[in-house]
Amino acid sequence: MNIPADRLPDHLARGLAALYVVVGDEPLAAQEAGDAIRAAARAAGHSERSVHTVQGRTNWQDIFAAGDNFSLFAERRLAEIRIPSGKPGVDGAKALETYAARLPADTLTLISLPGLDWKTMQSRWFAALAAAGVVVEAKPVDRAALPGWIERRLARQDLRADRAALEFLADQVEGNLLAAQQEIDKLALLLPPGRVTLADIEHAVADVSRLEADILQDALYAGDGARFAQVVADLKDSGEAVPAILWQVSSAVQLLLRLKSAVARGDSLPGAMRTLWGRDRQRAPQIERAVKRLSLAQVESALTDLALIDRQAKGLERVGDPWDTLLRVGMTLAEPAGNGKR
Repeated sequence: MNIPADRLPDHLARGLAALYVVVGDEPLAAQEAGDAIRAAARAAGHSERSVHTVQGRTNWQDIFAAGDNFSLFAERRLAEIRIPSGKPGVDGAKALETYAARLPADTLTLISLPGLDWKTMQSRWFAALAAAGVVVEAKPVDRAALPGWIERRLARQDLRADRAALEFLADQVEGNLLAAQQEIDKLALLLPPGRVTLADIEHAVADVSRLEADILQDALYAGDGARFAQVVADLKDSGEAVPAILWQVSSAVQLLLRLKSAVARGDSLPGAMRTLWGRDRQRAPQIERAVKRLSLAQVESALTDLALIDRQAKGLERVGDPWDTLLRVGMTLAEPAGNGKR
């Protein structure tokens, strides 16, 4: 069975297959598909998990024997096999064919592959996987379909946009689904539920200068609390709205959370960076240092405060000032791991 990534939630709601193969070069679609499968597996009781990344020479017998080493008390397992090159090699191809023919009981297997050429898609090993399980296609969304994709994503946030607004946003993101999702998240922070106009989107895209946004995010990644506080004070004095600033900070914190979560799942940090960031290479080293410096608890605490700021800015939370809470976010992420947990 082959299904596009956006149909995966409906499939998972009907029950789990024993094998999933996520294939494609669209980072957001591949990431969300993998996360959805893992969440469904956990909900179904697959409590123990192994992750194997195939790089260079690989002992495939060790990979497939790993399931024998799970705890005797575990009823169900999740086994992940990641092949970043899309080329398992001769031994790997044979091993995958054999594995697909005899999938282990009580194990859900998730195999992750990049986009494959037509020849590889016709190979015996890939055909064996496709016949034994579900192939989830993480393909890019073409320009003609992008406004509809954006419209569906906005609807999840209780937002509705007219065609002109959808077309404008599609032009701005230039086919980058991660960027599109970030803009949608931004609109959800800036606007109340309901109709979104072209003017709303134009204003949101223009809100807070690029230079100010870069300085604010750089201060967060560097853990420079004093610099962060100064930029926030300057923005407040210049009359900027809290929601516009909140978007810039939320974008940085959400990226850190996704990276920390990916590393916790067993991904390498460089690999997670390529998948979840993939742009502005000059900024990549400071983001990686922030991921290593901060604990998951610190990042989650900052995200909780950002949700509080959103409620405060919209008048839904009467206790506290959103500017003070925003400063607290900067201070939380300025502290070394282990010292910033409240």
